[in-house]
Amino acid sequence: MRRLVILLLVVAVFVSAACGGESVPSEGTPTASDVSSATSPGTTATTSTTTTTTTTTTTVPATTTTVVAQSPGVWARVPHDETVFGGDSWQRMLSVAAGGPGLVAVGYDDMGGNDLDAVVWTSPDGVTWSRVPHDETVFGGDRKQIMFSVTAGGPGLVAVGYDSWHAAVWTSPDGFTWARVPHDETVFGGDSIQTMESVVAGGPGLVAVGGEMFSGSWQDAAVWTSPDGLTWTQVPHDETVFGGDSNQGMLSVTAGGPGLVAVGYAGPDNAPYAVVWTSPDGLTWTRVPHDGPVCGDYNLQLYSVVAAGPGLVAVGSDSHGSWPSAAAVLTSPDGLTWTRVPHNETVFGDDDSSQTMRSVAAGGPGVVAVGYGDRGAAVWISPDGLTWTQVPHDEAVFGGHLGMRSVVAGGPGLVAVGGASVWYWTPDE
Repeated sequence: MRRLVILLLVVAVFVSAACGGESVPSEGTPTASDVSSATSPGTTATTSTTTTTTTTTTTVPATTTTVVAQSPGVWARVPHDETVFGGDSWQRMLSVAAGGPGLVAVGYDDMGGNDLDAVVWTSPDGVTWSRVPHDETVFGGDRKQIMFSVTAGGPGLVAVGYDSWHAAVWTSPDGFTWARVPHDETVFGGDSIQTMESVVAGGPGLVAVGGEMFSGSWQDAAVWTSPDGLTWTQVPHDETVFGGDSNQGMLSVTAGGPGLVAVGYAGPDNAPYAVVWTSPDGLTWTRVPHDGPVCGDYNLQLYSVVAAGPGLVAVGSDSHGSWPSAAAVLTSPDGLTWTRVPHNETVFGDDDSSQTMRSVAAGGPGVVAVGYGDRGAAVWISPDGLTWTQVPHDEAVFGGHLGMRSVVAGGPGLVAVGGASVWYWTPDE
């Protein structure tokens, strides 16, 4: 496979239209084979109550690091520390947010077999990390517990995810002490399997998005809201907004546009296309009409959206109906009208390489996207969301079989997390 050449390129934007329409489950999301029985969608919205079960951290020895120069900026990888990032099983960080002592990352630990447990890591600066000690009553249980997303909000921090076929929420005042919001079958479970994929401060207080699967077949998009992170309500299902004849799922939500914007996918498993939803308040949602030239007729997947650039920037991948996939960027001034940044092989991937953007954040030179490709982790930067450059690959920093799953402005400048690894970026001196 030839070495990918990265060039500085000004990308012209030429198509402007709207996105939406009628999947591929995200990592850890239950599949139809997990369902023993289910019935049709319900529309009742109810609330849950809180718990006082907590756990507290102890300090783990600090890590040290070396810095590898990149241009622009400097990226470095936090060296592996078995007591923080490792153990007898494998771990993955799926989301990082500014909050608590500085930064908080969440994910899961494969405890062996089919038993995954949620995990939290904290850092004061993005360089030195500690792992919150495991508490089975908070982070564990039967089968799988995964934290997919974390944000500052509610009592301090709120993480959302999945627990053995049901949506799940955890809260913390400081990043060290965590409590699990008790399971309420009418909010987080019921006759479907549910997953919260992303959470953001907005709407009535907090908004979480994801999906729910009925009858072991199609999945529909789903939204939950909370005034405080402790009491939650599911937005009633509306088939015209959240459903359809195939799969639908929301993978990321951000405050922006008319109030809130969520991105995800729709369509059959082998040919999904990008979808955008908007809301003024987190309670009332609209699906942006589908436009093939912008959102893709099939195999365009949006994983992350942020308020940045011309208004909003969404990132993902486009396989064009076959392997390999290329990184993809869409932009919007308002969440309603979207433009596709034209594909350029030297930046987003070509027929000899596979590239995927998994997370996007405002920071660094303007906008930063992270993900992975054939050779490991990958980073793209943009001053405005329209013109993009891929940071040159450095095997010592980005190499291996790991990828970046989430990025946030914080610590020394930017911090990205992934498969039990942490990277950080500092501006040029």
